[in-house]
Amino acid sequence: MIQTWFKIFFRNQQKNWLNSLVNISGLTLGLAGLLIVLLYLNEEQSYNQWNPNKDDVYRVNLKKAKSDEVWFTVNAGMYITFPKEIPEVTETLMVKPFYRSRVVQYNDVFEFTDKVISTDPQFFNFFPFEIIDGSSQKFAETRTNIALSDSYAKRIFKNEKAVGNTVKIGNKNFIVACVYVIPKNSHQEPDLLLQFSEDFEVNWGNHNNEVFCRITKGSDLGALKQKMNQIIIDKAYKPNAKKHGISIEEIDKRYGIPTVLLDKLDTMYLHNTAKRAGPSGTGNYQLLMVLLGLSILLIVISCVNFINLSVAYAIQRAKEVGVKKTLGLSKKQLIIQYILEIVCQGLVSFILALIIVELVLPFFNDFVDKEISMLHSNSLFTLFIVAVVISFLIGSIFAIYLSNFKAIEVLKGSVSKSKKGNLSRNIMLGLQFLISGFFIISMLIVGSQINYMMQKDLGFDKEQVLSVKVYNIKNEYKKYQLTKDVLSKNKNIIDITSSMFVPGEGFVNGTGLKHKINDISFNSASNVVDYNYLDFSKIEVLKGRNFSKSIASDSINKIIINETAAKKLGIYNKPIGEKLNLGWLEDDKPGFEVIGMIQDYHFDGFDAEISPMFMVLWTSVDFTRNWIPAFQFKIKPENIDKTITKIEIFWKQNVDAKYPFSYEFLDKKFAKTYDKYKKQQAMFLILSVLVILIALLGLFALATLTIQQRLKEVAIRKTLGASVKEIMFQLLRNFLKIVIISSIILIPIAYYFMQNWLENFVYRIEMPILPYIITPLILVILVFAVVGFKAYKATKVDLIKYLKFE
Repeated sequence: MIQTWFKIFFRNQQKNWLNSLVNISGLTLGLAGLLIVLLYLNEEQSYNQWNPNKDDVYRVNLKKAKSDEVWFTVNAGMYITFPKEIPEVTETLMVKPFYRSRVVQYNDVFEFTDKVISTDPQFFNFFPFEIIDGSSQKFAETRTNIALSDSYAKRIFKNEKAVGNTVKIGNKNFIVACVYVIPKNSHQEPDLLLQFSEDFEVNWGNHNNEVFCRITKGSDLGALKQKMNQIIIDKAYKPNAKKHGISIEEIDKRYGIPTVLLDKLDTMYLHNTAKRAGPSGTGNYQLLMVLLGLSILLIVISCVNFINLSVAYAIQRAKEVGVKKTLGLSKKQLIIQYILEIVCQGLVSFILALIIVELVLPFFNDFVDKEISMLHSNSLFTLFIVAVVISFLIGSIFAIYLSNFKAIEVLKGSVSKSKKGNLSRNIMLGLQFLISGFFIISMLIVGSQINYMMQKDLGFDKEQVLSVKVYNIKNEYKKYQLTKDVLSKNKNIIDITSSMFVPGEGFVNGTGLKHKINDISFNSASNVVDYNYLDFSKIEVLKGRNFSKSIASDSINKIIINETAAKKLGIYNKPIGEKLNLGWLEDDKPGFEVIGMIQDYHFDGFDAEISPMFMVLWTSVDFTRNWIPAFQFKIKPENIDKTITKIEIFWKQNVDAKYPFSYEFLDKKFAKTYDKYKKQQAMFLILSVLVILIALLGLFALATLTIQQRLKEVAIRKTLGASVKEIMFQLLRNFLKIVIISSIILIPIAYYFMQNWLENFVYRIEMPILPYIITPLILVILVFAVVGFKAYKATKVDLIKYLKFE
């Protein structure tokens, strides 16, 4: 019996190869898309799962008062005080939030790394990397001990033993205490661990480091945060309130007091309150959910295709059912047989999906910059269950539909004239058009938003600007002045400047900006610049003037603010001449006089709201002169390679011979801020093409089956004198009606979801109308192209073949 069933199964597949091909290929693509997303999701969720402390360690964040802004850096006062005054906090760790660059010297070997973290002796208590040489206890003995990753130690010491050797970093000697292996998917992946000095300054107003807390299991996190908030009030704000003779309530009312938020290490990579996990990157949970949702839609449209074609195909197998029922097969046996047919097709799709993913995965890894392996048992098992369940459900619908045919009717041939199943088939075909239309609209709107971001005026000139990175060198400002004096004479270099942050990287230092008369203060982006910075960047001065070398006081106490800062300070209409105090130099001077207000520009990437920002000169605040991150060169488009070579030669001779000469064009650097959105656009495009391809395959096969059932009708109409156009219209009419109804339902659904997507952008396009007009037209054109082709061929039928028995 089983042998007979297999023979019938394979003969049916051969006879109806187009139907089988569309079903299997559609489900294969759907399963392959789902598997890739599941593997990506599991990869992102695996961050920090190696850490045995993942459930007990939390990062402390501060939610800015009267704002949705959250800082992932806090102050040293919290690091010291929390374990002393809160019993639930057993230990704390302070870590520099960003990687730094250093060169380690061992004998005559110089090895560079840009993954250096400054931290505390107890680092390995929180992040217990596997120690393969030395010990974490040795690392904690003294602040001059360092730890190296295994890969970096091999670069420095080659085949020698690393632990116990003395190396030089800058002008200081350090001893290698241990060598560790970085686990896969850690939010911190340092090559070198340095330690803070013991005499660091505790300032409750300087939020410049990450602080992690080990918290006792079972602690009430709500109550714990209240205790932390109270410590911040007692230590940071009550002394300030007492100094100014006002109540703490008045301080909160005027300026607002930040509150603590906690990020659990276990989930911090994907779910963090400050939109940042760590120096090795942050997961994009929203993108993962979008991809998961789109892959589910891909599966749905594959299933709809499968069901639609199976039900349409059932008519052709009606006589087979009648014969089997006449021979004594029960309804239950028929259902089991037909379910097994579909399950076999599902298993074939599952195997093909694995093959496709294995082939595609290397390209996907390059695209998302990951090292995802297909050997993930949970994802494979999930996909197998999905394939079997989907096949079983589709098979059940197909089998129940077939088994309900009455033997007498099907043997008489009357079932083919029945309209049974037409409504459900039309509904599912409409669902296909709806999903396809949603993807087309999404693709068009996503593309419009990305193009808007790429083309929008950023408020500054980034063309032909070469940014050369400054590493850990001495006398940065003096070397910058020397570079400017010498290389400005090069005919291919238009100008040279510097600023405390490079546009596109975000500001690296914020401090308080206060207007005493209006009694307004807030945290502002602080930018220290050279005299020529505004002209160099072509930033527009809306009111007042630029810095001038001819006015001596500009180098001492003059300040320029952007529009956002002026509005928040309440001086937008008349900013010139107002006096402002900086958090760096709070209350120790009369203040900085505003000489200009500049137009807002996107200095922190495009997807972030423009923050309040001020500019002062390098000469105004002495301690900032070693904070130059890069020298910026505006060069002519001719002889670019030669110009860069000239700069590099001078750089290595006069600025920095130890660190690598590292440069990047500012327009390319800023374009990186769009990368994640361009990837979303690419993924929408790929999935849209897959969905439309599956829908077209299904439409083609369904049109073939449907029109084939109406060939006798076509022959009769042709005999009675109907034209080709009239016959084609009759065959197309039902498909066009379904497209129109689907489009009417599609528009409000697509509008709702795409409006929610656009709201994630601070600067965005208005919802365009054109995609909602174009998409129905595209669907109609596709119907005309696919169904029209089959309809036209149907008008060429041989009349004698279909009418000779009438």
